[in-house]
Amino acid sequence: MSVEIVNLPGDEAAALVSPGLLWPALQARLEARLVTVMADAVGQLPFAPADPAATVAALVREFYGLYPSRPVTDNKGGSGFNDSLWLFVLARLIAPKHILESGVHKGHGTWVLRRACPEADIVSCDITLKNLIYHDENARYFECDWTDPRVELSTWDRSRSLIFFDDHISHAQRVREAKVRGFRLSLFDDNLPVETIYATGGPPLPTLAMIMDESLAPGCEIAWTRNAKSYKYRYKAEDIQGVSDVIDHYFMLPDLAPINRYSAGSGLSFVQLAE
Repeated sequence: MSVEIVNLPGDEAAALVSPGLLWPALQARLEARLVTVMADAVGQLPFAPADPAATVAALVREFYGLYPSRPVTDNKGGSGFNDSLWLFVLARLIAPKHILESGVHKGHGTWVLRRACPEADIVSCDITLKNLIYHDENARYFECDWTDPRVELSTWDRSRSLIFFDDHISHAQRVREAKVRGFRLSLFDDNLPVETIYATGGPPLPTLAMIMDESLAPGCEIAWTRNAKSYKYRYKAEDIQGVSDVIDHYFMLPDLAPINRYSAGSGLSFVQLAE
């Protein structure tokens, strides 16, 4: 098979889509494959639209158009294209009035959330904001944990609020905190199964995937290496006690890397807690 490389004139060259850098017909094929997988997943969520395929197709196309204008072009240590795409789609579909972001890093996640929900009240928390590149002029920033009393959320309508946990703190701890504070809808990043916890630095142990893994027995010791360093974690019953009981809906979003060959996702997952 031979591949012809051509110089596209004028408007055709401008029509190339970044970051795919594909001729429009090929870009459409790529997006169609993404939509097939994503629409099937979205159709299983509590907030699924009437026509998941059409809705997701429009959102994928919109995100491809937005992504080249992102202010954080090097988001090493944060969300890549695939996790960002999922975050954009889910936030737009949930359409929260209020968004709490725990873990800000360079601000890329805030940028994605703002593009998905232009009118939302966003509060962004991190123990350090020294890495911040994108600063949302309409968001409130707190250099502390989201549970700190300085983070004032008393006026929020919990039924119309979304929390995005991207902070490498125990998922069990975050579920308990959200439950106590009356929040029901959350997205969790870095939700890795036990066999791949080496894939991120400082995994949020135990992850939701571990908590939901019935084959994982409390008391077992888990060991792994990352960047030539050795780590151990003992999976304790008290760490996970009661967590799964307060979860009404749990869904790990499928990894899109096999389709577009971008970096593998971090197991972004949706959680709905019981009332």
